Amino acid sequence: MATVTQYDVVIMEDNVNPSNGNVYHNMVMGATPNPVMPNPDEIDEVFADRANQVLSAGVELARELVGAHQSAIAIVVQKDWSSVRKFFSLSPKYAAWADYRVPAKGFGIHNWMLEHNAPIRLTQAELDAHPAWKGFESEAGQHPPMRGWLAAPLIDRQGINWGLIQLSDKYEGDFNAEDERKFVDFAHLISMHLETLWELCTLQKAAARKADHPDEALA
Repeated sequence: MATVTQYDVVIMEDNVNPSNGNVYHNMVMGATPNPVMPNPDEIDEVFADRANQVLSAGVELARELVGAHQSAIAIVVQKDWSSVRKFFSLSPKYAAWADYRVPAKGFGIHNWMLEHNAPIRLTQAELDAHPAWKGFESEAGQHPPMRGWLAAPLIDRQGINWGLIQLSDKYEGDFNAEDERKFVDFAHLISMHLETLWELCTLQKAAARKADHPDEALA
């Protein structure tokens, strides 16, 4: 298997078609407390910055790869929606929503997706009929409308779910099996990048602890 570097996805972003470029204004966060990072330090800040690069490029590339007007990616650590890290990509068709911002609540089909923990492909009729679909609740009429849904979990090598990536409103027609195949492969690539970054962060923290407490290492 070819070695994947942490910058591969970012470099690939150069191939995005500018005519369909992202119009959404993402707010980039630094390291924030979450179940596996309760007290972020400088090493965590480096991880957050690198993860943001992967997520920002990945959400744009996923939309371009399949050909869709909407894309979103969310990191939901241990299903804790209060610390979600998310990025969106919207084509010029959705320019009116370039500054749309509402905190992710993790209800309905998005929360179901974390439990389902497997890819799903739905037409709009199938999405409307899905028992977990709750619409947009208080954001109905404000949230960008959806047209079909293609989603995949972000899963590490231990099978743990760390979030999801999703597409809506394909350029032409409905999402098909080939779209799903390419999309799932790409979701796996994103997961590999993020897991590698997290492992690097963990190793750096262990080295820092050893440097700060050398006597403990000899015990």
